Amino acid sequence: MWLKDDLKRFRYLIKLHTICTIFFVVRFIVLCTDLSSAKSDSISFPVIILLIELGSSFLTFVANLCYVSLRYIGPILFESDRERVACCSQTFAWNFSTLTCIRCECYLEHPQLVLLTRLFILILFEIMRFVAFILACVCANRYSPIGLGYAILAAFSLIPALILLLVEFLHYYRLWFHYRPVTAQNRQPQYSQRHLGFLPLSITNDQQTNHWQNSRCTKGNNCTSRNLYHVIMYHSGNTRYPPEQTEDNQTVVGFHQTSHKFASLIAQDNLRASSAGWIGPGIYFATSLNHTEFKANQFGAYICAKVNLGKTKRITDPKEWRSSERYDTIYYAHPLGADEFCVHTSAQIHSWIIVINQDPNEQLLEEKNNERLESGKYVEDYVEDQVYRGCLFQV
Repeated sequence: MWLKDDLKRFRYLIKLHTICTIFFVVRFIVLCTDLSSAKSDSISFPVIILLIELGSSFLTFVANLCYVSLRYIGPILFESDRERVACCSQTFAWNFSTLTCIRCECYLEHPQLVLLTRLFILILFEIMRFVAFILACVCANRYSPIGLGYAILAAFSLIPALILLLVEFLHYYRLWFHYRPVTAQNRQPQYSQRHLGFLPLSITNDQQTNHWQNSRCTKGNNCTSRNLYHVIMYHSGNTRYPPEQTEDNQTVVGFHQTSHKFASLIAQDNLRASSAGWIGPGIYFATSLNHTEFKANQFGAYICAKVNLGKTKRITDPKEWRSSERYDTIYYAHPLGADEFCVHTSAQIHSWIIVINQDPNEQLLEEKNNERLESGKYVEDYVEDQVYRGCLFQV
């Protein structure tokens, strides 16, 4: 229930954070009372505990307060993700409020670590509060009643805090490891080792920025990364990944669009070569995600793959292709830049990520004869991307 129902799990998180905040306020009041009544020989304990609380619970309290403010008045303060208010951008404000504002280059290649950072920070804060609880117990044993009230409250606070950590882990696990568009089966299917996972289209670069077709990666078109997560999460769908013209055996990023039903089957098996095509039989890829929109016959699921081209023939006219020629890949350099290539075997595809459009144009899919899933739906599992706001990208 908590794992699949995003909105319900999100409401549990809000309630648990509220309970932990109330416990913090009460602990803080009790701690201030102990400080006011402590003598010189016992005051060191409450001071240390206060510093620990300020470095953990108070910081979480401020972040949660910022998060609530952004949810309700953020659209009024910030018209776009680049606009600044008092030297603070909307992106940084969201990252601070979700405790994901730490800069790390590894986030660019592994964006799933952004949300994992939040979980680790919350675990660290809980360890700090446990240390404060131990100190309060020692203080109460030596200088009772100083520290006794705080120790009792801290003990009761551990229960909702541990539940909170569990739900936070489920929040992370759901997006990056549990999401799949087909859930009607009684058990999770066995996926190909080359299948890296499913992602909803709504969390990709173009869907999470106010600036259409603007890449979040600061290197833009000069970026040399071919990590599939980086390509999807930090680059616009119009970014092209053409290979070098003079080399064989290049590994490139290619894009293929298919239906929701076929995407699920591909994840379990592999992409299969067609028996015919205008530049030969094989598996066809575009050099950008957006170009698949006018090259595909089936729609709704985007496959972003890392492909080895092998021995390649580059052509500028489909008539140049000859079936008698032995090449691993035929690369068609389109005169308008809409390049595509055809690889002859699925063995050339090293790995892939499947991006699912959760809100497809059903009328268009029916016109294109896209098959529905056995349940009669196009998507059976739906991720509410709004509950992950601020936890998806590096600042």
